[in-house]
Amino acid sequence: MRLLLLLLFPLFAFAQKPAFGPWRGELSHLGGPLPFNFIIQKGNKSGQLTINLQNGSEKFNLGDSYFRGDSLIIPFDLYDSELSCAMNGQTKMSGFWTKKRNGKAIFRIPFSATAGSTQRFLTSKQSKINVTGKYSADFWADETNHSPGVLILNQKGNQVTGSVLKPTGDYRFLQGNVIADSLFLSYFDGSGVYLFKTKVTGNQIEGKFFSGLAGKRNMLATKDAKASLPDLKKLTYLKPGFDRVSFTLPTPDGRSISLSDARYQNKVVIIELMGSWCPNCLDESRFLAPFYRKYQSKGVEVIGMAFEYSPDIAVSGPKIANFKKKIGIDYEMVFAGTPSDETIAQVLPMLHKINGYPTTFIIDKKGIVREIHTGFSGPGTGVYYTDWTQEFEKTIQTLLNEK
Repeated sequence: MRLLLLLLFPLFAFAQKPAFGPWRGELSHLGGPLPFNFIIQKGNKSGQLTINLQNGSEKFNLGDSYFRGDSLIIPFDLYDSELSCAMNGQTKMSGFWTKKRNGKAIFRIPFSATAGSTQRFLTSKQSKINVTGKYSADFWADETNHSPGVLILNQKGNQVTGSVLKPTGDYRFLQGNVIADSLFLSYFDGSGVYLFKTKVTGNQIEGKFFSGLAGKRNMLATKDAKASLPDLKKLTYLKPGFDRVSFTLPTPDGRSISLSDARYQNKVVIIELMGSWCPNCLDESRFLAPFYRKYQSKGVEVIGMAFEYSPDIAVSGPKIANFKKKIGIDYEMVFAGTPSDETIAQVLPMLHKINGYPTTFIIDKKGIVREIHTGFSGPGTGVYYTDWTQEFEKTIQTLLNEK
């Protein structure tokens, strides 16, 4: 889905407007320069610019920008972070990416950007290696902390796109290049920060994976056409003796929603455990919003159960409402508390545990939980996304046809 970022520039005398066209930015990360791409275009109204932050095939926005003093502020309001920068002429900018939590900065990373380049990792060389394919991957910080996954890559020339699938979700739209015998990949969306620096030897890719502010892991991936995840429908389940869930929770505007409400009786109900801070939840909500519009009249209801970082609904409620507005969600969303094991145990005591966000419940017309799916394979995973959405729709249609 394409979303446009409209940046409103007050006509201050000192304001320097950036050049139109592609830009290449770099975060000064622990693992080295972490590149990202964006495009600046003239907006539809006077004094506006349209900016698309780009990762692979995705272009998107998360907030409107403004000047604070002589600094341009680009807020990613869904993710509670911002880019703040000063212009150096029309073709250069520099500043910081600041990550916040409940409005307070928790870290910031320097960044700079230059107009005119569409490249990710700077190179003009073609490589003799080709990394296209599927890989069994393993990530670890030490020998007691292994985290398996599936790496999928597609190479055209020296440009590479792909993603990593994990039981809890995917790494969205990775983008990079092969240079000589090395593969470099990066991702930045205002929340997720990923950098891969690896060597390619035959059918193996080995190196380092950096994430967030200071995350650093070893990575080894071996080409494997049969690479797969565990059954994501078996990772999260109800405790013995339970076959349904129940709850009563507030909406951002103060109403109370219960699964026992008349609206949800004799309906197929989808419950998405999510958070406005979660990129994979964003992907699933972008899928569920039009899906709900298509199936509501046929007897389907959806509830977004949001777990936010602040336990105060006065803080988290506006974030949920903003998320709902930006995605175009027509179904109800409720505030469930913070994303902690203790909160989950209070809100859904019949649930054995949760393994990641999002987690999706499918409930039949009788109120029985028929399926619990951990994680979400978003559009950055290609065929995995297509397969999941097709299977999901088939499941819903089957339940609708039941008496």
